[in-house]
Order: sequence, then structure tokens, then C-alpha cells
Amino acid sequence: MQELQNFVYELQRYADQTHTLKDTFEQLSETEKELVMNVAPPSLKAPDEYFQPVYEWLEAIHRLRE
Repeated sequence: MQELQNFVYELQRYADQTHTLKDTFEQLSETEKELVMNVAPPSLKAPDEYFQPVYEWLEAIHRLRE
């Protein structure tokens, strides 16, 4: 069970970081956003699209543990 607690802890940290990245991405100009996303790997979503699935995953794990 300790491994699961460790995973949830790290997932929470990851979710927090994706939220921070989304916030800083949203502060970029449209030109800067385009520049950043043009050099991103093709399979990678923009930070403003990416954080929501991570939070949904974290919430689902919390519901399972209740």
C-alpha cells in the first residue's frame, strides 16, 4: 500500500506542476504560444489542454481510495 501512497503523492505533485505550466502558458502572447507549440513533439498537447486529464485522473484515484 505504501507504493500506492507514493504514486498518489507524486501524481499530486505532477498535477500541481501541470497547473503551473498551464498558467504560465496562458500568459504567453499568441505568437509565443504558437512558437512553443511548433517545436513541441507532435503528440504533445498544449499545457492548457493537458492539465485537465491529469486532475481527472487524480480525482478518480481519490474516489477509489474513499
